[in-house]
Amino acid sequence: MVSWVVTGATRGIGFGWIENLSADARNQVFALIRSRATAAPLESLAAKRKNIHIVEADLSDPESLKQAAAHVAEATGGSLDVLLLNHGAAAADTSSLLPTAFHGKEKELEHEISENIKVNLTTSIYVTNAFLHLIRKGTEKKIVFVSSSSGDIEFTRITGLSAVLGYSIAKAGLNMVATKFGAELAPEGIKTLSISPGWVNTEAAQAITGDPETRKFFLSIFHKLDANVDGPIPVAESVSAQLKVVQDLTEKDSGKFFTHRGDDILRSSGEAEWF
Repeated sequence: MVSWVVTGATRGIGFGWIENLSADARNQVFALIRSRATAAPLESLAAKRKNIHIVEADLSDPESLKQAAAHVAEATGGSLDVLLLNHGAAAADTSSLLPTAFHGKEKELEHEISENIKVNLTTSIYVTNAFLHLIRKGTEKKIVFVSSSSGDIEFTRITGLSAVLGYSIAKAGLNMVATKFGAELAPEGIKTLSISPGWVNTEAAQAITGDPETRKFFLSIFHKLDANVDGPIPVAESVSAQLKVVQDLTEKDSGKFFTHRGDDILRSSGEAEWF
């Protein structure tokens, strides 16, 4: 039996992970969420699949995370195989602004960056440290950070995507956090990875790219990497691809940033996997 903790599991990609993992009765799956009050689909799935455990926790509160880890430890006998940090979002209302647009809006700039750092980066360090003692006793010993290509320098340089400043900075920092943890924990056999899930057809993505003009803009961005891209991929497809990358993770690749297809660089064929 492999034990998994998945954050951000209420909807979207996180819920997709819970659906995928819990379909295998050999997996013990812990869905770490902020509130059960907004988790109706998850509750419904958990009622059908007894290997799903719903755990409430405030990811910004170390004490709350300590209690969540204790709950997991009680169910697993004190160990955890894989910690999957899937939470995060483009915080602040200024994410559409380009860097130069913050001239004269210094307070907005500080808020844009600080909120994204808090939501997308700092909480991931809190969660990792809270569950690390369980990972140390696990068999797989893997910590996976679901990141974004918008935090990758080459992706940004080639596509010219200059918006979502704070989110991109936070995700770039998250990639480094994964590498830092990987470097520190390598002697213990613990492996880390940051991974881009792809351009995925979630409700959050639909809210952004559902508008025809916005969708056209993003397609023009992604076509700089792959002319064959015609839209976002289904959640199930993204999760299935990511799962294979996670399962194949070895110490040799620990600390790297991969696409959901397992690539760490742009393919020479020009295929775009970095969404």
